[in-house]
Amino acid sequence: MAVGLADAGTTVALVADAGRPDGGPVALADWLGRPLPDGLSVHVPPAVSRPPLAGLRFRFALRRQRAPILLCRDPRVAAAQPRRRWRHLVMEWHVRPDPSLPIHRAALRRADLHVTPAPGLWDDLRVAGLPAHRLLLLPNACGLDRSRARQRHAAAPENGPVLAMGLHRRGGLDLALRAWADHDDLPPLWIAGRDQGGVRVGGWQERIDARGLGARVRLVGPVWGHAREDLIDRCAVWLAAYPADDDTRTRLCPLQVADALGSGRPLVAPDLPSIRALGGQPTLYGADSPDALAAAIRRARLAPITPPDTRPRWADRARTLLDALASLPVEAA
Repeated sequence: MAVGLADAGTTVALVADAGRPDGGPVALADWLGRPLPDGLSVHVPPAVSRPPLAGLRFRFALRRQRAPILLCRDPRVAAAQPRRRWRHLVMEWHVRPDPSLPIHRAALRRADLHVTPAPGLWDDLRVAGLPAHRLLLLPNACGLDRSRARQRHAAAPENGPVLAMGLHRRGGLDLALRAWADHDDLPPLWIAGRDQGGVRVGGWQERIDARGLGARVRLVGPVWGHAREDLIDRCAVWLAAYPADDDTRTRLCPLQVADALGSGRPLVAPDLPSIRALGGQPTLYGADSPDALAAAIRRARLAPITPPDTRPRWADRARTLLDALASLPVEAA
């Protein structure tokens, strides 16, 4: 994805992901759950396409943008941009930077500011040779409606299902399926999220059926905007399950955890440094233990309900980024 950020009062240009063949909303307003703010212009492809055509259309659309600031979340995009076209080039790292790769080297060199939501990736960027003044640790923000979260806190369902967002992308689904297979007393599990191209959904459904969990575990697919808020209303606990591997311990960029902490629902998550770094009051369990996960679900359902966490929203995150850029001198490529 490439997003053009600009100062207040200036148009912000957004170019959507190149490789998204399906699974997303038709309009960004459906994803946000509210009308688009003034000053945001969105390039919508004329038709859904798959690689390599999707990549060609993405690059063509990007060349047409003239926003003063370009935020890239793919090193290939940052490496390919001529610096003369942008007042600032920002690279947001969600993968470990590898200076041995030419594309990563170019992205590290070209960007004025390097942003990451994960402390471990911030450390990796320092090891890659970047000075601290070109780095910004900027945790993910909450994209849910704050008023809906307050209403949710006041009327929590006692026996609602457990909600998990995007578990299949991080390998946590296997752990959850083991826990639900071993513990008949757990409430239903609803798994929502986008599996790009639907490649894995069939395989996960086969595992659910093979374990005899079809009546208790449900794949609900992608949900956006108001539909996403409505889904959270119906659930009693939010589950974010991740394995305790080297990347997830300190390099996890847990967007769903930021949303869960601001949702008005209790959160169950593995006891990892990347989770603890976000603060809040999640119910933690020993990672990679299905029994510990089941026990944490039970504790979360019985624990006193606390008010929703006042997570920073995306507007707050954007302002922090713009403030950092305002004091950053543009360096020669």
